[in-house]
Amino acid sequence: MSAGPSRRSILSAAGGFAGAGVLARPLDFLRERRRTRGLVRHAAIGVGGMGAADLEQLASHGAMDVVALCDVDSAHLAAAAKLFPNARAVRDWRELFRNDAPVFDSVNATIPDHMHAPVMLAALRAGKHVYGQKPLTRTVAEARAVARAARRAGSVTQMGIQNHSNAHYSAALELFRAGHIGRVHAVHVWSDRPAGWWPQGVERASGADPVPDTLAWNLWLGVAPERPYKKDLYHPFSWRGFADFGTGAQGDMGCHLMDPALWFLGLAAPLSIRSDGPPPNDESYPLWSRVRYEFPPNALTTRGPLPLTWHDGGKAPKQELEELAAGPVDPNACLFFGEHGALLASPYLPPRLLPAEKFAAVPIPAGTAVNHWHQYVDAVRGKGTTSAPFEYAAFLTEVALLGNVALRFPHETLAWDAKRMRFPERPEADWYLSSPVRKGWDFQES
Repeated sequence: MSAGPSRRSILSAAGGFAGAGVLARPLDFLRERRRTRGLVRHAAIGVGGMGAADLEQLASHGAMDVVALCDVDSAHLAAAAKLFPNARAVRDWRELFRNDAPVFDSVNATIPDHMHAPVMLAALRAGKHVYGQKPLTRTVAEARAVARAARRAGSVTQMGIQNHSNAHYSAALELFRAGHIGRVHAVHVWSDRPAGWWPQGVERASGADPVPDTLAWNLWLGVAPERPYKKDLYHPFSWRGFADFGTGAQGDMGCHLMDPALWFLGLAAPLSIRSDGPPPNDESYPLWSRVRYEFPPNALTTRGPLPLTWHDGGKAPKQELEELAAGPVDPNACLFFGEHGALLASPYLPPRLLPAEKFAAVPIPAGTAVNHWHQYVDAVRGKGTTSAPFEYAAFLTEVALLGNVALRFPHETLAWDAKRMRFPERPEADWYLSSPVRKGWDFQES
């Protein structure tokens, strides 16, 4: 595609360079040529794991030109560089913005949750378009800051909730809008996470392991408090359950599974949140949780506040499912209870109307799938809009993260003042809406 680093530069990236500098020559000479070709010049920040998947999907659009790769792990960089040998390879995302901001138009941030806000804010303030993984941020304050920055920038944005664009959710929305279940009076959402995926309910690990030559551990920690490296415990995947880095099961899957409730019903900010599960410890989120929200009613719901209950740790609402004779259900789903029946929506299976015998004559539509990544690229090129822009993504993320705040105050109903971003009756809970930043990594949230 485009000119970029030499073979020597790529091998250097794979060889364990642990500094914060750039690994290849500047890209200034590419600037005008790529602009006149009408391509979206893209910098991929985070190219391992889900980052590799996002990069593959984004790059599969014919108008996408990957000009830069960034990852704190040189092994990830080397693998990506084999696929994009002409892209610049960088370890430190700050160097990318300092040195090469003029030569790219778009970024994706597919990195641990605690680094979402710093990277996305830098990108938006530089006028870049941003594809950001879910959850949008690690804290409520960060979500609001990113939403504000996106509005000011006027950039195209998309959160990586690709299930929002799949055929199963499209079909569920079609059934809901057809009015089969009537107005909704309750919602239950559940996930099988974290069991079998990543550790939660664990204390701080003791000791330290040697940092791999390929990993720039200080860059990986970023804004998070300093701690020793532990092999296979945080990087590359298991950070999700640790409070300093991730958002636990609800933050990770809530953005996928609570999405239909907020989207189909057009819900406003919750009035209150209550946790009836175990509290987290200082290190990690609990093994399971049950969090009940109350949302203000609207034209699509019945009178009075709408209860939405989140369940994780594999604890689906057994009694409610038995009453509907639902039978086996996906371990990750959203269930709407309406005046005339129920609608089960999962990102992984076609939707169902329940009880099944009541709706046996209703055909289940096939739904329409849209490539979520290509939708973003098209919008950057001025063709259409995104379905999960940061304005919506920040709200969805905030709702999920408020559940994590409630975990800290089990069996208390926390009234929520969304306008002022505070818990008026429990000011101690406000502390969990933001997070301290490690010295030297300050970034402005406002």
